[in-house]
This record gives sequence, structure tokens and C-alpha cells, in this order.
Amino acid sequence: MNSYSLAERNPLTPRRFPETPDLPVDAGLMVDNMSRGVIYLDSRGILSFINRYALDTLGVTRDAVLGKRVDMLPLRTPIYKVLSEPCGDKPMEMVVNGRVLTVRRMTIRSAQGEEMGEMTELWDITDERTARRQREEFVTMMTHDLKSPLTVIMGYIQGIRIGMYGRVEEPLGSVVQKLEQSGTKLQQMIEEMLDLYRLEMGMLTINRQTISVAAILEGCCRDHQRVAQGRGIRLALGNLEGLPEMQGDAKQLFRVFSNLVGNALKFTPPEGAVTITAEYLDGMFCVTVADTGIGISAEDLPRIFTKYYRSAGATGIKGTGLGLAISKAITEAHGGSIEVESVVGEGSRFRVIIPDLDDTSSDSRL
Repeated sequence: MNSYSLAERNPLTPRRFPETPDLPVDAGLMVDNMSRGVIYLDSRGILSFINRYALDTLGVTRDAVLGKRVDMLPLRTPIYKVLSEPCGDKPMEMVVNGRVLTVRRMTIRSAQGEEMGEMTELWDITDERTARRQREEFVTMMTHDLKSPLTVIMGYIQGIRIGMYGRVEEPLGSVVQKLEQSGTKLQQMIEEMLDLYRLEMGMLTINRQTISVAAILEGCCRDHQRVAQGRGIRLALGNLEGLPEMQGDAKQLFRVFSNLVGNALKFTPPEGAVTITAEYLDGMFCVTVADTGIGISAEDLPRIFTKYYRSAGATGIKGTGLGLAISKAITEAHGGSIEVESVVGEGSRFRVIIPDLDDTSSDSRL
């Protein structure tokens, strides 16, 4: 078990924590007002301190439990259940009075290393568990009730487009193309929602391999070229010669750059320009996506990487508000960062900076 040292105190005053000269209030008063439960058993196993949170959570009064050994407490009561469980410094969960509690125990030692007793810490995670279950149910719905049927629909649309069911003539060809574009956007929205869940659950993994940043950027530019042409925007890719390979997750980095390019095209008016450049400086890969779009206000800049955040300038432009949050998380999982500069009415410049790592076998979990 972990050890936690306190200044040695008089065993004849078990209900008080030592006063600390550097603190404006008594330490016991601070612990009594904590938002987590704290129960202290001295070296004899006598319960000598319990704070308000623990009292309320376990449904007991101080007079009923203070000064008693654990084996003197009534059996099958919440406080007995919490204190009799053999949990260590690793938190364990248990159900008490219909609530899910996390309980952890640690040894308390004096400044001289003498074992003085044990402190049990507990906190209520019922709401957190409920929220997690709701997210899991939502992901199940997204995966099975939306994603699977949409995949079938997209399969038929693509089959119609390539002539599997007969020749496709205008105006049906244009209709099928619009259906495919709308279906692709819906698939992307579903994937963003699923990825956000994976990020929050720590389930999105970065699989590092030797990859070509140049190839990723070329593929990204190629995929967005049709959209750029349709909107009358010039999409240009700078010179990538001499750009070395790096250790990273090609799929996830493609998503980062695709998100940035997609946003640039989305917020750039016709006859504007989006430029992608890359360079390798001092062991760092620097990829810049610059546009001549509507720009971002100084008030919105600090919040654009917050999930679901949509700036006032994005009114009327479709999006989930998740792309930048996911891109930031993926970049940070690679040990990098995203910088942004913007002037309203002139455009924005996003810069992805990722260090060059030599370890080819490492995986990162977001």
C-alpha cells in the first residue's frame, strides 16, 4: 500500500488532525469539508476521524461510530462494508445504499516513518457510471442502428453509380452523385461521434509505423480537389521534396490533415485559396494549412479546439464541432501540437508540429 506521512500527533486526541502553521485554517477542518469521504483508523484499529462527506454517504453519525473498532460496528451496515473490505491503494468499486462508490485505503505514517494507522478514501461515482452507460448505449445505437444501414445504402448508391444495375443517364447521374456526397458526409459525422467516444474512453490507439508525410498530404490534397474545384477554390500543395519519413499513424494523421483542409475549404469563399506546405526543421515536422477564408475572431480562437464549439462565424455552415477537438487529441498523442493564427476577413493558418521519433515499436493510447 502507498504511504502518506503526517506529522506525529498526540494519540490522546484522536479526533483532531495536526494544525499546520502554513495554513490559515486547521487541517482537520479542511478535510472535514472535502468533496470526498475520509475515514481514519488509528494503529489500534479505532475509528478516530470521519468527515462530513463520509457521514452523509454512509448514513451514520459521528457519535455512533467514533471511538469504535471496526469489529464493534454493526454488521451489514454500509460503514462496516466499506471498512472491512480488503482493498489496498488501488481503488475498488462497491455498491452501498444503491450508490456506486470507489474506495481506496492507504497507510498513514509519522515523520519518523512510524505506522500510525490507515486512511480510507471514498467517493461516489454513480453519476459517472450512469453517464458512461448512456454513452455506451449511444455508441451502440450509432454503430448498429445508423452506421450499419448507412453502409448498405452507400453500397447500393455506389453500385448504381458504376452501372451495376444498368446504365445511368442524366439527370439521374447527378442525383446519385448528390446522394453519395450526402451519405459520405453522414458517415463522417458518425465516425466523428464514435471517435469522440473512443477518445473519452481512452480506446483510440496510435499505431506508430514508418510513414511518408508527403504521401499522406498528397492523398489528402487529391481527395479534396474535387470539392475545391466545385467551390471555385484553388487548392495548392507545396514542394514536398526532401521531406523525410517519420514514425506515426498514417490513418490518424491523414484525418488530422483532412480535417484542417476540409475546414479551410468550408470557410473559404469562391475564388479563394487553400495552401498546404510542409517542412522538416530541427527534428520537427511542420505542416501548415493556410486559407484566405472568413477568419476566426480573437474571442473564438482559445475555444475552437473545444468539442462541439461553433464560433459565431460558422453560423449556417454545416459541421459537428468535433473535427478540431479530435485533430488536437491525435496530434498530442503523437507528442505534437497545433498552432493557429487568424485575422477576421483575411484567413487562417493552422500549423501542426510533430516531433520526429525514432522508436518504431511504440504505441500510444489517447
